[in-house]
Amino acid sequence: MDKHYLQPLLEPEVIVVFAARHADPSQQTAQGRALTEAIRAQRFTGTIRFLDIGFTGTLAELSQTRADLAIIALPPKDIAAALEVAGRMTCRAALIVSNGVTADLAAQLRRIAQREGVLLLGPNSLGFQRPRPNLNASAAGPLARAGSLGVVCQSGALTAAMLDWARSNGVGFSLMVSIGPHTDIDIAQVLDYLANDPQTQSIIVYLEGIGSARRFMSALRSAAIAKPVVVLKAGRKQAGNEAAQTHSAATVGSDEVFDAALRRAGAVRVRSFVELFSAAKCLASRYRPVGPRLALVTNGGGPGVLAADWVNEIGLKLGKLS
Repeated sequence: MDKHYLQPLLEPEVIVVFAARHADPSQQTAQGRALTEAIRAQRFTGTIRFLDIGFTGTLAELSQTRADLAIIALPPKDIAAALEVAGRMTCRAALIVSNGVTADLAAQLRRIAQREGVLLLGPNSLGFQRPRPNLNASAAGPLARAGSLGVVCQSGALTAAMLDWARSNGVGFSLMVSIGPHTDIDIAQVLDYLANDPQTQSIIVYLEGIGSARRFMSALRSAAIAKPVVVLKAGRKQAGNEAAQTHSAATVGSDEVFDAALRRAGAVRVRSFVELFSAAKCLASRYRPVGPRLALVTNGGGPGVLAADWVNEIGLKLGKLS
C-alpha cells in the first residue's frame, strides 16, 4: 500500500518536541505542560527528543538531526523560531499546540512551513492522539484506548469532551484529530487519510466551517464510499452560523444546501451532541446491524409507544419476536 502524504504527521517514527525555553518548566504554557506530561506518560513505539529553541549548531549539524514530526507547544512569540529550527532539521511535519496565536502570526507560520516544505497542523489546535502506537501528541488529557473509530474535530473543547466521554463508555479510537482555525491542514485532508487508514473502520466529523467546499465534498464522498461517516455541523441557524464563523474563521454556508450535499455524498448527519455520542458508541461496537428491524425493551407502555412512533418515522421496522 502506498504511503499517504500525511504519514509523517500522523504516523511519525521520530519526534522532536519544543515545549520549554532554556529547559525551564516555569516558562511553559498550560498546553506545553499538558503536552509534556502526556508524552512522558506514554510508551511511544518510536523515538522522542526534547529540544530547546536555543538549540544551536551549524546547518550541517541541524540537517543531521532528522525527525518526521516537530511538536511545538511554546508561547506565541517563540513559535516562529521553533518552526525555523524544525525546518533546518528537515522535519517533514509540524504540530503547533499553542493558543492565542493571531491570524497574522498564523499566516507567517504558514509561510515558513511552505518555504521549508513542512506539513503544518495548528496553531490553536489541541493536537491529536493515535492510541495504537501509544502516541499522545495532544493537550487533551490521557491517551484514549485503541479502537477503530476515527474522529476529526474543529473544536478543542468538543475534542476533550469526547475523549472524557469515551473513557467512561469504553469507546476507543484509531485517530483523534483537533483541527485549529488557522491550520494549513484541513478536514478534507484528514478525511482522505482516514478513508485510506486500515486501522479506521468508521469516521466521526464535527464541522463548523469549510475552507474549500469542493475539496471537502470530494474527500467526504470518497470516505463515505469506503466507511460509515457521521457528521455534526454547527451553525445551522443564524446565531450559530455567526458564532461558528467567529470561532473557526471559515465559511459555514446554507444549511439546506449542506444537508442535500451530505446525503448525496453518502454521509449521515446528526443534529446534537447526544446523537453524535450515540453514533460514536454504535460505530465503535463490534456488532453492526444488517437489516432494518428493531427490538424495543422498555419498563413501561408509554415509552414503548413513543419509541414505536419513532421507528416508523425513521424508516425502520419493529421485529416480531417468536
